[in-house]
Amino acid sequence: MKTYKIFYPILLLSLLSACTIKMDLPEGMEKLFRTQTDSSYYQGKAESITSQIANDIEEYEINKITIMDFVDEGNQIPILGEYLSSRVVEAFTDRSLFDSRTFHVTQKGEVNEILQQLNLQHKYLYSKSELQTLGKSLDSQAILTGKITDLGTNIDMHLTLTDIVTGEVVSSATQHLNRTKFAVEMLRQH
Repeated sequence: MKTYKIFYPILLLSLLSACTIKMDLPEGMEKLFRTQTDSSYYQGKAESITSQIANDIEEYEINKITIMDFVDEGNQIPILGEYLSSRVVEAFTDRSLFDSRTFHVTQKGEVNEILQQLNLQHKYLYSKSELQTLGKSLDSQAILTGKITDLGTNIDMHLTLTDIVTGEVVSSATQHLNRTKFAVEMLRQH
């Protein structure tokens, strides 16, 4: 009798350990347990930060902007920086996001060509004379630069919109991103 009390629980546990259980979670709960992000996550973050920047500049008559590729701490353009800057370009040109505003954004190929002609690099901070030269060459009123920083617990995307004539920071905003393995890998690739 003692043998059955020990044998059956061990048999039951060994059978159950070979099984996997699949549970369908309610829609809201899936977001809590999702460990990786998808493109709609980054799109939402880009739209959110773009709205913050656009709301801050309502009093200014800025409608032609240049968006630089976002850099990391070493002023290098990681894949994540290039990807996020493209998402911000999409958000600024999405007419459905802004009621009465239309933004004209300089095409990235033109930006890269002008940077090469002026012997400048993508970076987070430009001098006033560099901003004026870039703005005039790109026929732009403001330049949006971005820096991506890995904080260990999350990744910060910080954007700054600077008026090319005055060199004044017109708007600045930060968005916190989930620090996933995928995001960290994209941040390390240049």
